Amino acid sequence: MSDRHPGTDDTWVPDACRLPTAEQPVRLAEFDRFFADLVRRLDRPSAQLLRLHLVGTAEAERAARDLTARESACCSFFTFDVTRTGPDAVTLDVQVPASHVGVLDAIAERVRPAGTPGSAGSWLRSGQLAGAAGVNPQTLRYYERRGLLAAPRRSPGGHRLYPAESVTRLRIIKTAQRLGFTLGEVADLLHAGQRHRRPSTGLPAQATAKLAEVERRLADLTAVRDSLRAAISAGCDDLVACAGSSCCPLPFDQT
Repeated sequence: MSDRHPGTDDTWVPDACRLPTAEQPVRLAEFDRFFADLVRRLDRPSAQLLRLHLVGTAEAERAARDLTARESACCSFFTFDVTRTGPDAVTLDVQVPASHVGVLDAIAERVRPAGTPGSAGSWLRSGQLAGAAGVNPQTLRYYERRGLLAAPRRSPGGHRLYPAESVTRLRIIKTAQRLGFTLGEVADLLHAGQRHRRPSTGLPAQATAKLAEVERRLADLTAVRDSLRAAISAGCDDLVACAGSSCCPLPFDQT
């Protein structure tokens, strides 16, 4: 049994109608749940055709028919074909014209077959991840080389894809850097958290050591500040002359 929603004129399609898109958050969330809960695997017979193999329940078939019928009413360039091929087998074919292959690529990248790690919509392209985390794409490559960020997977079209939790990881890295941790220290902190190392290597110990380092630097900066103030107050205007003066407040005797 087949339920076909044929595509019609595709010469003009508004951007807000293209899926996936942030402009359609409710419909996008419905597709994400559908992908996560009901898709077993996917095939790409051609650039213009994506075939989703669904769990074979009546609920899955109803959900596919309802969702694709509503999407067809919104986006005329899609062609959906929901077919029951056996007692426990339902397929959903999604076809687009050649001018919209990129939309099909985006949908394929959102799909995570049911029962596999992660969830639908949990993968970001490098540009999306960089934008969400406030870094540039070159930073992602650098962090990968430093072992701070796992190497991405590849989409069927060759795009670099990162799990959505990478945004949180990048924010952790940037926050740790603002606290004064070097990238090497950040890597140690991340690895300690992942491998549940002994407390002496974790965040409390590292933060205590970093605090002591910061306090030493503050003491040094305070001394520098006081010397500069004293030099200004004493009217120092020539380092050569000051170096030969016993009353100069600059710390020549400490060098």
